[in-house]
Amino acid sequence: MPFVAAATNPTPATFAGQFFGTVADRACASQNALLSLHADGQYVLQTHCQDDLQATPARRGRWSVTWNGTCVQLTSDSLPAQPLEFAIHDGDLLVLTTGSCIEPIEDPRGRTLRRALDDTGND
Repeated sequence: MPFVAAATNPTPATFAGQFFGTVADRACASQNALLSLHADGQYVLQTHCQDDLQATPARRGRWSVTWNGTCVQLTSDSLPAQPLEFAIHDGDLLVLTTGSCIEPIEDPRGRTLRRALDDTGND
């Protein structure tokens, strides 16, 4: 059954928060990732390769909600690479896309970040 993105037009101020999970990368088959989306539209992405337990330099830049509230796009301040895109599912799950956020995702395993709880146990 396809994984379908769903959201109700979140804005950076209402969608901001931390997301933790696992994503793949060309240099590392599987990485633990912590994505901090700040209410001012800035983001920080920190990753650790599970293969060798090495941290990669934190990526920073701007984030936005696109495709009518179904996608989070990360645009790096320093890397000229293509922006990263995550499909939003139920507001608490981000899935790294391999193409477009508007196409269904067949298997989100190994490409998902879940909203982390803050110190008070709230989202």
